[in-house]
Amino acid sequence: MANERPSRPRRSSSARRSARAPARRAPAKPKQRQKRVRRTLPYEFKPDARRVSPFKSLRFTHLQWLQLLRWVCYAAMCMLCLVVQDSIMSRIAIFGATTDLAVSAMLLIAVLEGSEVGSIFILIASTIFYFSGSAPGPYSVAMLTILGLAASLLRQAVWTRSRGSIVLCAGAAAFLYEIGLYVVGLFLGLTRWYRFPRFFFIGVFTALMIFPLYPIIYRIGQIGGYQWKE
Repeated sequence: MANERPSRPRRSSSARRSARAPARRAPAKPKQRQKRVRRTLPYEFKPDARRVSPFKSLRFTHLQWLQLLRWVCYAAMCMLCLVVQDSIMSRIAIFGATTDLAVSAMLLIAVLEGSEVGSIFILIASTIFYFSGSAPGPYSVAMLTILGLAASLLRQAVWTRSRGSIVLCAGAAAFLYEIGLYVVGLFLGLTRWYRFPRFFFIGVFTALMIFPLYPIIYRIGQIGGYQWKE
């Protein structure tokens, strides 16, 4: 008939599947890894090295500044006692004997600070005392160091920390120091046996001078807090 349309040709099932399936891509080629080469350019001018200052990195806490101030006051106190002894106290004689004010101050500080710190202090202070010209001889360095350490150890081993024990041990060390000077001088031929009363009274007066020195040195020892180790 004239109105009939021409029929389309039918496709087979295999042809339909091949038309619907996506086209397969070719496998990609593996990328080759490229090695990166670091180029170092030479400097025309090298930078200056950093200067390290010892005072720039040195930082003190508030407590450390106070402890440093305490030791500065200790040193100033010993120097003041040495000046007062040479200029004033040496002119005052009772029974032909004077005092030894610097020795009283050094031994009192050594006992007050304890055996660990006090022994180092008395060693340094006695060495400066000898080179100042006021000490009778180099043997005074050894005598002050040994007596200061012994007095500190005796106070820590026998008594508790108090004003009486500190003054007693420091006074005994000062008295034995003057008697030791007499014995050494007698052995070396620097003095005579009949001068013993003079050295005896010097030892007594030197031990008594610890009483007026104790309040001042004790106040200095309180700067920065005091840590006592028994």
